[in-house]
Amino acid sequence: MNIKIHYRGQLANHIDSTTDEITIASPISLIDLLTNLTKGKDTTLNDFIFDENNNFRNSLLIAVDNNQVIDLSAITIDKDCEITLFPPIAGG
Repeated sequence: MNIKIHYRGQLANHIDSTTDEITIASPISLIDLLTNLTKGKDTTLNDFIFDENNNFRNSLLIAVDNNQVIDLSAITIDKDCEITLFPPIAGG
């Protein structure tokens, strides 16, 4: 399965990338996919996705194929897809 990951906003700026592409051989939970994505990279990506107790940050919005994910534990990636990570946005 081919998965395209899009990084938006300050997350893209901090990791100096807007897109990653990965291939997986078998279905994987979204949480496990995000955990594996942060391995082997600097801590910036991990810090945007997980807090200091390694819990998912609720302030990060995630979409799979343009559909917002409400319950990460209920999502299994089992086909080609696009995942977008939106960090919190501030403005005034």
